[in-house]
Amino acid sequence: MSETTPLSPKILLIGSQGMLGSDLLTTLLNRGWNVTSPWREDLDITIPAHLEAIRRRDWSSPTHIINCAAYTAVDQAEQESMAAMRLNAVAPGTLAWVAREIGAQLLHISTDFVFDGFASTPYTESSPTNPLGTYGKSKLQGEQNVFKENDKSIIFRTSWLYGSNGKCFPRTMIEHYLKGTNLKVVNDQIGCPTSTIDLSQTIAQAIELNIAPGIYHATGPDSCTWYQFAELAIKTYREMHQLPYEINLAPCTTAEYPTPARRPAYSVLDNTKIQAAGVSAHRAFSESLLEFIAKTDF
Repeated sequence: MSETTPLSPKILLIGSQGMLGSDLLTTLLNRGWNVTSPWREDLDITIPAHLEAIRRRDWSSPTHIINCAAYTAVDQAEQESMAAMRLNAVAPGTLAWVAREIGAQLLHISTDFVFDGFASTPYTESSPTNPLGTYGKSKLQGEQNVFKENDKSIIFRTSWLYGSNGKCFPRTMIEHYLKGTNLKVVNDQIGCPTSTIDLSQTIAQAIELNIAPGIYHATGPDSCTWYQFAELAIKTYREMHQLPYEINLAPCTTAEYPTPARRPAYSVLDNTKIQAAGVSAHRAFSESLLEFIAKTDF
């Protein structure tokens, strides 16, 4: 682990209006840091002129650039591969080059979808990658382009993100529950639900500790299936609001619920490396889920 950063960072946060970015903005501001968080209309990393504005230091002179912008529509990416590649693969590489030019460190968000899910034990940062679909391929190429242009960068691979400021799986499940919808949820895909608040703390701590450049896995500590995720989200909501009525929630297989994009059946990520760097582990899933439900308007 490197020495702790001696000066207060100056952050350029890209994608601050998104689910992760909005919580990260709050986390950084709560630390008293200098944060610039332009709207996408003003700073779109797929537009060369906007990237050039960063290089010219029109957005001040940041010590760190955090990229939370991404094309995340996994199924839609199969039909919009160019759009996914432009935002997830090409733009991060150019952004990394710009960061190097102005002497800033780039912190970039990636995904468990860079793996094929054929493993049966948690993936480490050095595990072989083999994405199954366009989204995963675009994110993997983004990782490669970032390090090709700037080997001082940090990449956080995360998974199954959920937060109160955007569309996410537990929000959708609870909304269906409140409507009385009967649900079938996939029970043969396993991953690690990750709170955007906890991931935001991870990113801030990584900056504070000045951890070494490289790839780090950063997810919640607990693994489950999508069905188990839905079951716990609805159960927790019912108990918090003392609601007596049940919902018809049934498990199904991936084969019974086909989607345009293939998804990894097992995408549990090993968090040993980032914790060894001094970054705190995320809270238990049950604890962060309680906070999510308490903060979310359904």
